[in-house]
Amino acid sequence: MSPNMHPEQDFDRLYTDISASIAGAIADIAELNVEHEQGKQEIGNMLQRLRTIQSRFDRQLADLQQFAEWDKFTLAFFGETNAGKSTIIESLRILFKEESREQLLREQAYDVERFEQALKNHVEQVRQGMNRVCSDYAAEIADIRQSAAALAGVVKAESSARVRRKVWLGVLGGVVAGCTLAVPLTLVLRGLL
Repeated sequence: MSPNMHPEQDFDRLYTDISASIAGAIADIAELNVEHEQGKQEIGNMLQRLRTIQSRFDRQLADLQQFAEWDKFTLAFFGETNAGKSTIIESLRILFKEESREQLLREQAYDVERFEQALKNHVEQVRQGMNRVCSDYAAEIADIRQSAAALAGVVKAESSARVRRKVWLGVLGGVVAGCTLAVPLTLVLRGLL
């Protein structure tokens, strides 16, 4: 077994990273301040979806933490003949340094390389499987982040339009006020008022 392999820590780190990504996305979206009703609704929808993902993930993680046992495993394998059940079992025996397997390896040192390669292949298959599972969450989070970016564009455009409207209202108010004062003043000066 390679000295760099720590399945429990690797999986814990993976779960922590996913959980942190979900929490970060929720925090980023929750900080958005939008006055536009459609924007508020989009933010609410995104937050609800993310909270659902986080809740589901936390439940799955709690189950894993409750039922995962890194000191001793009890597994059952079933499948067709030549499907690789024995290869997986032998890989696990090597991974967890089963004493009888260790003795066999010492006695038959020429098989070590073959079994080590089988273990590496199996660990890689497990990692690929975990990556596929995690990509489901990553894809949903990426979709939500894209929605957040689009919403930020809407908010920016809305803010710019609001500023232009205020400037025009100020100019128009100044013109109206100037006209309101100028007409009576002209009439007073001409003696008509």
